[in-house]
Amino acid sequence: MEYVEYGSTGIEVSRLCLGTGHVRGAYPVPADGGRLLEEALENGVTFWDTAEGYGSHPHVGAALRRVERSRVVIQTKTPEREHAAAAAKVDAYLQELGTDYLDVLLLHGVNSPRDLEVRAGALQALVEAKQAGKVRAVGCSTHIYTGPVMDAVTACPAIEVILATVNKGGIMLEGSIVDPAPDAPRVPAEPRMDQHIEQVRAAFAAGKGISIMKIIGQRKAPEAEWEEWITWGYEFPYAHSVNLGITHSPELHLDVRLARTAHRRIPLRQAA
Repeated sequence: MEYVEYGSTGIEVSRLCLGTGHVRGAYPVPADGGRLLEEALENGVTFWDTAEGYGSHPHVGAALRRVERSRVVIQTKTPEREHAAAAAKVDAYLQELGTDYLDVLLLHGVNSPRDLEVRAGALQALVEAKQAGKVRAVGCSTHIYTGPVMDAVTACPAIEVILATVNKGGIMLEGSIVDPAPDAPRVPAEPRMDQHIEQVRAAFAAGKGISIMKIIGQRKAPEAEWEEWITWGYEFPYAHSVNLGITHSPELHLDVRLARTAHRRIPLRQAA
């Protein structure tokens, strides 16, 4: 497994990030999901992604009670927009996860420059949490959105990390919701992956920590090509980590194997 510095955050992450978006559904008992995360760590996956909306904080917390906290990087997300609500959620997440710090905390699903501006209070609360030592790095996910939102989050000094959709087939991308009216057009109306990749490249060059998701487009890619699409993600030059949703051991071992065999620039360090 390769390990790289997550942009300019000073945080080291594994090239494979275990996404827990479907862990709650697969493991009604959090301790069972926690064992999957422990297995991932045993296989070199030190970067775990979760979110309030996933309902997987208890599963991650169960794993954290059984491993050395410093060995893993926890990235979670908040949907909050207001300062007070976001500040309260920081403390709630710490309690739910059973830790005294979060490695990375993201605004979840920012969809436009307008949306980023609306969430200014929440972003400030995250920055203050970092200043208080509760969070190590702050950022946002742009979910499936591209266009103006990518320019806005790249230009925002408080945003250190961006989680964005990138995949080999250019599927699932949508333009920014510049105007929230139901019948308003997205910008761009017909997003192109090549243009989106240029925006991701610019964010990467600006020192943002970049992780990419929807690598097989929520299984919309042809199943026979999944390994090819995943390998493409690992070899994508403008991402530090590849966020793959994993719920069972066979998926984990496939993703680990592909991470170990993909061709990649020289990492910060490498382990078996």
